[in-house]
Amino acid sequence: MKKSIFHTKITTLQKRLIIPKRDIEEELAKCEAGFTGEKRLLYYLSEVKGTVRILHDIRLPFQSGYTHFQMDTVVITQHMIIILDAKYFSGNLVLDRVTRQLKRGQIAYEDPITQVLRHKRGLEQWLDKPIPITAAVVFTHPNVHLTITPPDSFDSSLLLYVQELPAKLDEFHQEKPMLLTKHEVHQLANKLAEHHQPHDPNVMRQFDILPAHLQSGIHCENCGRWSIKRIKRSWICTKCRKVMKDPHLIALKEYVHLFGTQASNGTIRAFLGIQSEFVAKRLLQKWAVEQKGEGKGRVYQFPNKWKQEE
Repeated sequence: MKKSIFHTKITTLQKRLIIPKRDIEEELAKCEAGFTGEKRLLYYLSEVKGTVRILHDIRLPFQSGYTHFQMDTVVITQHMIIILDAKYFSGNLVLDRVTRQLKRGQIAYEDPITQVLRHKRGLEQWLDKPIPITAAVVFTHPNVHLTITPPDSFDSSLLLYVQELPAKLDEFHQEKPMLLTKHEVHQLANKLAEHHQPHDPNVMRQFDILPAHLQSGIHCENCGRWSIKRIKRSWICTKCRKVMKDPHLIALKEYVHLFGTQASNGTIRAFLGIQSEFVAKRLLQKWAVEQKGEGKGRVYQFPNKWKQEE
Protein backbone atom coordinates (compact mmCIF):
# COMPACT_ATOMS: atom_id res chain seq x y z
CA MET A 1 0.00 0.00 0.00
CA LYS A 2 1.56 3.27 -1.17
CA LYS A 3 1.15 6.75 0.21
CA SER A 4 -0.88 9.13 -1.93
CA ILE A 5 0.96 11.66 -4.11
CA PHE A 6 -0.07 14.46 -1.75
CA HIS A 7 1.14 12.50 1.30
CA THR A 8 4.47 11.83 -0.41
CA LYS A 9 4.88 15.49 -1.36
CA ILE A 10 4.01 16.84 2.07
CA THR A 11 6.45 14.37 3.67
CA THR A 12 9.27 15.66 1.47
CA LEU A 13 8.29 19.28 2.07
CA GLN A 14 8.43 18.78 5.85
CA LYS A 15 11.80 17.01 5.55
CA ARG A 16 13.35 19.77 3.42
CA LEU A 17 12.04 22.84 5.25
CA ILE A 18 14.78 24.75 7.05
CA ILE A 19 12.27 26.32 9.45
CA PRO A 20 9.24 24.10 10.19
CA LYS A 21 5.74 25.49 9.62
CA ARG A 22 2.84 24.52 11.84
CA ASP A 23 0.27 24.23 9.04
CA ILE A 24 2.53 21.77 7.18
CA GLU A 25 3.18 19.77 10.35
CA GLU A 26 -0.58 19.55 10.98
CA GLU A 27 -1.30 18.51 7.39
CA LEU A 28 1.38 15.82 7.55
CA ALA A 29 -0.03 14.54 10.85
CA LYS A 30 -3.46 14.18 9.19
CA CYS A 31 -1.91 12.26 6.30
CA GLU A 32 0.01 9.96 8.64
CA ALA A 33 -3.09 9.27 10.74
CA GLY A 34 -5.16 8.52 7.65
CA PHE A 35 -2.47 6.21 6.29
CA THR A 36 -2.29 4.31 9.59
CA GLY A 37 -6.07 3.97 9.61
CA GLU A 38 -6.17 2.63 6.06
CA LYS A 39 -3.51 0.04 6.91
CA ARG A 40 -5.65 -1.15 9.84
CA LEU A 41 -8.61 -1.28 7.47
CA LEU A 42 -6.62 -3.38 5.02
CA TYR A 43 -5.68 -5.81 7.81
CA TYR A 44 -9.34 -6.60 8.51
CA LEU A 45 -10.23 -6.67 4.82
CA SER A 46 -7.70 -9.48 4.39
CA GLU A 47 -10.28 -11.73 6.08
CA VAL A 48 -12.78 -11.27 3.24
CA LYS A 49 -13.19 -14.52 1.31
CA GLY A 50 -13.73 -15.11 -2.38
CA THR A 51 -12.72 -13.05 -5.39
CA VAL A 52 -12.07 -9.51 -4.18
CA ARG A 53 -10.15 -6.46 -5.36
CA ILE A 54 -9.27 -3.63 -3.01
CA LEU A 55 -8.34 -0.18 -4.33
CA HIS A 56 -7.11 2.81 -2.31
CA ASP A 57 -7.51 6.56 -2.81
CA ILE A 58 -9.43 6.31 -6.07
CA ARG A 59 -10.31 9.77 -7.40
CA LEU A 60 -12.75 10.05 -10.30
CA PRO A 61 -14.56 12.95 -11.99
CA PHE A 62 -18.24 13.55 -11.40
CA GLN A 63 -20.43 13.25 -14.47
CA SER A 64 -20.36 17.05 -14.87
CA GLY A 65 -16.57 16.90 -15.20
CA TYR A 66 -16.05 19.98 -13.00
CA THR A 67 -15.33 18.30 -9.67
CA HIS A 68 -14.03 14.98 -8.39
CA PHE A 69 -14.85 12.52 -5.65
CA GLN A 70 -12.12 10.60 -3.84
CA MET A 71 -12.84 7.28 -2.16
CA ASP A 72 -10.53 6.07 0.61
CA THR A 73 -11.08 2.37 -0.10
CA VAL A 74 -13.13 0.58 -2.76
CA VAL A 75 -13.86 -3.12 -2.29
CA ILE A 76 -15.10 -4.98 -5.38
CA THR A 77 -16.55 -8.48 -4.98
CA GLN A 78 -18.72 -10.69 -7.15
CA HIS A 79 -21.77 -9.48 -5.21
CA MET A 80 -21.29 -5.73 -4.98
CA ILE A 81 -19.05 -2.69 -4.52
CA ILE A 82 -18.37 -1.34 -1.03
CA ILE A 83 -17.03 2.19 -0.52
CA LEU A 84 -15.29 2.62 2.82
CA ASP A 85 -14.31 5.96 4.34
CA ALA A 86 -11.73 5.37 7.07
CA LYS A 87 -11.60 7.71 10.09
CA TYR A 88 -8.59 7.41 12.41
CA PHE A 89 -9.95 9.41 15.36
CA SER A 90 -9.27 8.48 18.98
CA GLY A 91 -11.20 9.31 22.13
CA ASN A 92 -14.88 10.12 22.54
CA LEU A 93 -16.71 11.20 19.40
CA VAL A 94 -20.26 12.46 18.99
CA LEU A 95 -22.00 12.27 15.63
CA ASP A 96 -24.84 14.79 15.69
CA ARG A 97 -27.39 13.91 13.01
CA VAL A 98 -29.28 17.19 13.56
CA THR A 99 -26.34 19.53 12.93
CA ARG A 100 -24.65 16.94 10.67
CA GLN A 101 -21.31 17.28 12.41
CA LEU A 102 -18.79 14.89 13.91
CA LYS A 103 -17.52 16.37 17.17
CA ARG A 104 -14.53 15.61 19.36
CA GLY A 105 -14.67 17.92 22.34
CA GLN A 106 -15.03 21.45 21.01
CA ILE A 107 -13.76 20.55 17.54
CA ALA A 108 -16.33 19.89 14.80
CA TYR A 109 -15.62 18.01 11.58
CA GLU A 110 -17.51 17.50 8.34
CA ASP A 111 -20.26 14.90 8.52
CA PRO A 112 -18.64 11.64 7.30
CA ILE A 113 -21.96 10.05 6.31
CA THR A 114 -22.82 12.92 3.96
CA GLN A 115 -19.32 12.64 2.53
CA VAL A 116 -19.37 8.89 1.84
CA LEU A 117 -22.90 9.04 0.37
CA ARG A 118 -21.65 11.74 -2.01
CA HIS A 119 -18.94 9.32 -3.13
CA LYS A 120 -21.56 6.60 -3.58
CA ARG A 121 -23.67 8.84 -5.84
CA GLY A 122 -20.60 9.77 -7.84
CA LEU A 123 -19.66 6.14 -8.46
CA GLU A 124 -23.25 5.21 -9.35
CA GLN A 125 -23.22 7.91 -12.03
CA TRP A 126 -19.78 6.89 -13.25
CA LEU A 127 -20.50 3.16 -13.74
CA ASP A 128 -21.89 2.07 -17.11
CA LYS A 129 -23.84 -0.86 -15.64
CA PRO A 130 -26.03 -1.16 -12.52
CA ILE A 131 -24.02 -2.77 -9.72
CA PRO A 132 -25.17 -2.61 -6.08
CA ILE A 133 -23.05 -0.14 -4.11
CA THR A 134 -22.92 0.07 -0.32
CA ALA A 135 -21.11 2.80 1.58
CA ALA A 136 -19.87 2.87 5.16
CA VAL A 137 -17.77 5.01 7.48
CA VAL A 138 -15.24 2.91 9.38
CA PHE A 139 -13.60 4.11 12.60
CA THR A 140 -10.16 2.52 12.62
CA HIS A 141 -8.46 3.74 15.80
CA PRO A 142 -8.28 1.05 18.54
CA ASN A 143 -9.24 3.59 21.23
CA VAL A 144 -12.36 5.30 19.94
CA HIS A 145 -15.89 5.50 21.31
CA LEU A 146 -18.71 6.81 19.14
CA THR A 147 -22.02 8.23 20.36
CA ILE A 148 -24.78 8.98 17.86
CA THR A 149 -27.48 11.55 18.60
CA PRO A 150 -30.30 10.88 18.28
CA PRO A 151 -29.43 7.20 18.84
CA ASP A 152 -32.18 5.90 16.55
CA SER A 153 -30.97 7.81 13.46
CA PHE A 154 -31.91 5.96 10.29
CA ASP A 155 -28.40 6.15 8.82
CA SER A 156 -26.49 4.95 11.91
CA SER A 157 -26.09 1.55 10.20
CA LEU A 158 -23.51 3.20 7.91
CA LEU A 159 -21.11 3.56 10.86
CA LEU A 160 -18.76 0.73 11.84
CA TYR A 161 -15.84 0.00 14.10
CA VAL A 162 -13.08 -1.58 12.02
CA GLN A 163 -13.20 -4.90 13.89
CA GLU A 164 -16.86 -5.26 12.84
CA LEU A 165 -15.98 -5.05 9.15
CA PRO A 166 -15.46 -8.73 8.18
CA ALA A 167 -18.78 -9.82 9.71
CA LYS A 168 -20.57 -6.84 8.16
CA LEU A 169 -19.24 -7.67 4.70
CA ASP A 170 -20.42 -11.27 5.12
CA GLU A 171 -23.85 -9.88 6.00
CA PHE A 172 -23.84 -7.67 2.89
CA HIS A 173 -22.98 -10.66 0.70
CA GLN A 174 -25.78 -12.78 2.13
CA GLU A 175 -28.25 -10.06 1.15
CA LYS A 176 -26.99 -9.72 -2.45
CA PRO A 177 -26.89 -12.28 -5.28
CA MET A 178 -23.68 -13.00 -7.17
CA LEU A 179 -23.69 -10.65 -10.18
CA LEU A 180 -20.11 -10.50 -11.47
CA THR A 181 -17.80 -13.19 -12.74
CA LYS A 182 -14.24 -13.34 -11.42
CA HIS A 183 -13.06 -11.83 -14.69
CA GLU A 184 -15.55 -8.96 -14.40
CA VAL A 185 -14.35 -8.17 -10.86
CA HIS A 186 -10.79 -7.73 -12.12
CA GLN A 187 -11.97 -5.92 -15.25
CA LEU A 188 -13.92 -3.37 -13.20
CA ALA A 189 -11.05 -2.85 -10.74
CA ASN A 190 -8.62 -2.26 -13.62
CA LYS A 191 -11.03 0.21 -15.21
CA LEU A 192 -11.30 2.23 -11.99
CA ALA A 193 -7.50 2.24 -11.61
CA GLU A 194 -7.02 3.36 -15.22
CA HIS A 195 -9.45 6.28 -14.85
CA HIS A 196 -8.05 7.34 -11.47
CA GLN A 197 -7.03 11.02 -11.51
CA PRO A 198 -4.78 11.49 -8.47
CA HIS A 199 -4.81 14.64 -6.39
CA ASP A 200 -1.53 16.23 -7.44
CA PRO A 201 -1.27 19.77 -6.05
CA ASN A 202 1.69 22.12 -6.20
CA VAL A 203 2.56 21.99 -2.49
CA MET A 204 5.15 24.77 -2.80
CA ARG A 205 2.44 27.15 -3.97
CA GLN A 206 -0.22 25.74 -1.64
CA PHE A 207 1.87 26.44 1.47
CA ASP A 208 3.58 29.57 0.13
CA ILE A 209 7.09 28.08 0.14
CA LEU A 210 10.03 29.50 -1.83
CA PRO A 211 13.13 27.52 -2.92
CA ALA A 212 15.16 29.59 -0.43
CA HIS A 213 13.08 28.06 2.40
CA LEU A 214 14.34 24.57 1.54
CA GLN A 215 17.41 22.65 2.62
CA SER A 216 19.62 21.87 -0.36
CA GLY A 217 21.95 18.90 -0.57
CA ILE A 218 21.75 15.11 -0.24
CA HIS A 219 20.59 13.66 3.07
CA CYS A 220 22.64 11.03 4.89
CA GLU A 221 20.30 8.34 6.21
CA ASN A 222 23.09 7.15 8.53
CA CYS A 223 23.78 10.32 10.54
CA GLY A 224 20.87 12.52 9.46
CA ARG A 225 22.94 15.38 8.07
CA TRP A 226 22.84 17.02 4.65
CA SER A 227 26.48 16.25 4.00
CA ILE A 228 26.83 13.71 1.19
CA LYS A 229 29.30 14.69 -1.51
CA ARG A 230 30.66 13.12 -4.69
CA ILE A 231 34.32 12.31 -3.93
CA LYS A 232 36.49 10.27 -6.30
CA ARG A 233 33.55 8.55 -8.02
CA SER A 234 31.88 7.67 -4.70
CA TRP A 235 29.09 9.25 -2.68
CA ILE A 236 30.47 9.85 0.81
CA CYS A 237 29.04 11.57 3.88
CA THR A 238 31.65 14.12 4.91
CA LYS A 239 30.48 13.92 8.54
CA CYS A 240 30.14 10.20 9.34
CA ARG A 241 32.27 8.96 6.36
CA LYS A 242 29.57 6.49 5.31
CA VAL A 243 29.88 5.45 1.65
CA MET A 244 26.50 5.34 -0.13
CA LYS A 245 25.51 3.69 -3.39
CA ASP A 246 22.76 5.91 -4.87
CA PRO A 247 21.80 8.54 -2.25
CA HIS A 248 21.23 11.08 -5.02
CA LEU A 249 18.28 9.05 -6.31
CA ILE A 250 16.19 9.89 -3.23
CA ALA A 251 17.13 13.55 -3.65
CA LEU A 252 16.11 13.52 -7.33
CA LYS A 253 12.72 12.06 -6.40
CA GLU A 254 12.35 14.75 -3.73
CA TYR A 255 12.99 17.36 -6.42
CA VAL A 256 10.11 15.85 -8.43
CA HIS A 257 7.84 15.95 -5.36
CA LEU A 258 8.42 19.68 -4.93
CA PHE A 259 9.12 21.06 -8.41
CA GLY A 260 7.68 18.58 -10.89
CA THR A 261 9.19 16.19 -13.39
CA GLN A 262 11.12 18.72 -15.51
CA ALA A 263 14.60 19.88 -14.51
CA SER A 264 17.70 21.54 -15.89
CA ASN A 265 21.34 21.04 -15.00
CA GLY A 266 21.27 24.26 -12.98
CA THR A 267 18.15 23.48 -10.95
CA ILE A 268 19.45 20.01 -10.07
CA ARG A 269 22.84 21.38 -9.01
CA ALA A 270 21.13 23.93 -6.78
CA PHE A 271 18.78 21.38 -5.19
CA LEU A 272 21.36 18.62 -4.67
CA GLY A 273 24.15 21.01 -3.67
CA ILE A 274 26.41 19.84 -6.50
CA GLN A 275 28.97 22.25 -7.95
CA SER A 276 30.08 20.18 -10.94
CA GLU A 277 28.04 20.58 -14.13
CA PHE A 278 29.57 17.32 -15.36
CA VAL A 279 28.38 15.30 -12.33
CA ALA A 280 24.88 16.78 -12.63
CA LYS A 281 24.82 16.01 -16.36
CA ARG A 282 25.77 12.39 -15.74
CA LEU A 283 22.96 12.02 -13.18
CA LEU A 284 20.41 13.59 -15.50
CA GLN A 285 21.44 11.45 -18.45
CA LYS A 286 21.22 8.33 -16.30
CA TRP A 287 17.81 8.93 -14.72
CA ALA A 288 15.87 11.15 -17.13
CA VAL A 289 13.46 9.40 -19.49
CA GLU A 290 13.57 12.23 -22.03
CA GLN A 291 15.53 15.40 -22.80
CA LYS A 292 14.81 18.39 -25.03
CA GLY A 293 16.77 21.42 -26.14
CA GLU A 294 20.46 22.17 -26.39
CA GLY A 295 23.15 23.64 -24.16
CA LYS A 296 22.01 25.57 -21.10
CA GLY A 297 18.43 25.44 -22.39
CA ARG A 298 18.28 21.64 -22.23
CA VAL A 299 15.41 20.30 -20.13
CA TYR A 300 15.28 16.78 -18.70
CA GLN A 301 12.12 14.80 -17.94
CA PHE A 302 12.03 12.47 -14.94
CA PRO A 303 9.61 9.50 -14.67
CA ASN A 304 6.08 10.50 -13.72
CA LYS A 305 5.90 7.58 -11.27
CA TRP A 306 8.50 9.34 -9.09
CA LYS A 307 5.74 11.64 -7.82
CA GLN A 308 4.62 8.80 -5.55
CA GLU A 309 7.97 7.16 -4.84
CA GLU A 310 10.17 7.95 -1.85
